[in-house]
Amino acid sequence: MKTKNVLYTVLFVLLFVACSKDDTQDTANTPEETEEELNLDNLKGAWIRIASSLPSNDGMIVEMQDGQGKIVDKAGSSFDVGDIKWKDIKPESQEKYKYEELGSDARYYSAAMELREDDTLRISVSSSGEGNIQKWVREGEYTPIADAGPVETQELSCNIKEETVLKNGPAAVDYIVKCVIDVTAPLTIEPGVVIEFTENAGLGIYNEGTLNAMGTDNEPIVLRGNSDIKGWWRGVHIETQSVDNKLKHVIIEGAGSNYVYCCNQAASLYLKGAKIALENVHLTKGKGIGLIASIGTQLESYSNITINTHDSYPAEFNAEVLSGLDGMGSDYSGNGKDFVNVTGAAVNNQTTWYKLNVPYLLPGKVLDIKSGFVIDAGAEIVFNENGGIGVYSDGFLTVDGNAGAPVVMRGQSPVKGFWRGLYFETNSLNNKIDYLEISDTGSNYVYCCGEKAAILFHSGRASISNSILSNGKSYGIVAKDGFKFEKYAANTITTHDEAPLFIDPSVVGLLDGSGSTYKGNTKDYILLDGGNIEEETTIAATDVPYRLTKNEVLDITTALSLLPGVIIEFDADSGLGVYGSGSFNAVGKAEEKIVFRGAENSQGYWRGIYVDTNSSDNIIDYAEINNAGSNYVYCCDDKSGLYVRAGQMKIHNTLLANSGGCGIFVRDGATFEESNLAYSNNASGNLCQD
Repeated sequence: MKTKNVLYTVLFVLLFVACSKDDTQDTANTPEETEEELNLDNLKGAWIRIASSLPSNDGMIVEMQDGQGKIVDKAGSSFDVGDIKWKDIKPESQEKYKYEELGSDARYYSAAMELREDDTLRISVSSSGEGNIQKWVREGEYTPIADAGPVETQELSCNIKEETVLKNGPAAVDYIVKCVIDVTAPLTIEPGVVIEFTENAGLGIYNEGTLNAMGTDNEPIVLRGNSDIKGWWRGVHIETQSVDNKLKHVIIEGAGSNYVYCCNQAASLYLKGAKIALENVHLTKGKGIGLIASIGTQLESYSNITINTHDSYPAEFNAEVLSGLDGMGSDYSGNGKDFVNVTGAAVNNQTTWYKLNVPYLLPGKVLDIKSGFVIDAGAEIVFNENGGIGVYSDGFLTVDGNAGAPVVMRGQSPVKGFWRGLYFETNSLNNKIDYLEISDTGSNYVYCCGEKAAILFHSGRASISNSILSNGKSYGIVAKDGFKFEKYAANTITTHDEAPLFIDPSVVGLLDGSGSTYKGNTKDYILLDGGNIEEETTIAATDVPYRLTKNEVLDITTALSLLPGVIIEFDADSGLGVYGSGSFNAVGKAEEKIVFRGAENSQGYWRGIYVDTNSSDNIIDYAEINNAGSNYVYCCDDKSGLYVRAGQMKIHNTLLANSGGCGIFVRDGATFEESNLAYSNNASGNLCQD
């Protein structure tokens, strides 16, 4: 189907006859009636359909009179002679009309007519389907004016070196292309133009070339193969940076047989570092990828893009180009691979990825984020095997989901350890993760040689909240020394093969206690990586224990408080020491005891607790100390569950059991207060003093 845009002048002459005032009142119409009568008179006569989006109906003749159009020759259509094809015609202006169009299903649909200055009638039917765009001429009276464009299909030259305008003539197909056209000068394609390409032909814009193809809703520009075969011709390739590159209301159909210029990928539309505006573009029936935009491409505007029925991806964009997309305003569904394929190894400029109606697909490598990277609510990102994202240098990552539209990151296969995960080492306050669902991670470190994790916070700061981490091969979250949580709240970490959290002790006080959940992993505990607590810290209870790694002593040199219900497990030969300016306050409740125990329930499995400070806050109450006494905490003291070397210590309502040495050992000179203690199975006695 096609319609045309040509000029012809229609003159109307009104004759006024002198008459009396009384005669005027008897015979004159109102202005509205006069306009309607003249407009309907303009349409009188027989009209023949010469071009439409349903060629079998072309040749139909409709006789127009008395405000309706009756079929007098049905041509190849399924209508009957005498059917009212047009009814209820109402003028909107001197040239434009609204009316009802008879469809092939015998129903009437809203439609519009426009009487052009070349005396052609252009019709647009509101419903979708074949035949909804039509061109009619007066039977035996149509004469195109000089600039009407080609009457018959014209073959285009293989080189366009001078400014060229392709006009819209009365032919069903305006131009035929039998080669790859090299366009090195401005090329303009007028609304309604139809260009057909022979097998393996194509269109390329480079050097000083530009492509300005501005169709309209009723007169789109059509670029298609001259055979209705998917991938019949190559497609369109644009590699110039010009504000004159504009595609609006353009249909590209049947392309993707091969690259236009060696050796790029096959695509219906290939943008190689181009500057361009794309609006209401439809790419369909492609053999390769629909739209490719390589690094350096600038989308001056991008809206209402539809890409369907391609054998490969609907679109492939460099990671930095994706900010130009219009999110859910475009449609990428209905292709062989319903993903927007992402290329490139880095984000060096501020970039936002919006929610699309298909997922983004990242390659099997790490995408380096060295600038601002924002992922909008509802976006879904799928990773190829061993893919990942790393944030460093001046980069930041903001995952901006919400309860109704979380951001999803997952592997292309729902397999534990299919892709790497996320990595942070920047100090930006814009490192924020909210409502993220991340799964299938832990194949390897993101950067050598960090731990495998869904998210590794190496250094700097970040927030994470309302997020679900699942189906991981390794840890859920790793947070190293030198990193700080700005916010940590309401997270769920489950179905990981390692611990849900593996964190430096300096981070433990920033967790939200029972606000987050950690059950359902192979190792259901929060793993603490030894080291120091040098800032005032409060540890809250969670739904799993904390565990100190093997053969590590946690050094406390500031105020440490443990809230009721906290459970700390100790791997073999690990321990806890309070000295310097440290204090140790572990006050539970009768119904919520604080528990210190071995990772295995065996006598003398871990070292114990050592206190050597004069703080009045050194208190243990309603607690259990079990399986300690494997060795001294600091050389070379006696083995015990609790060792008070100096200073003050108060302990009440506590069980001391299964020590490899004494239950409690108090050195001479220490101030020690105890009450209501219970002892069981301590190898060297219950309360030892020297």
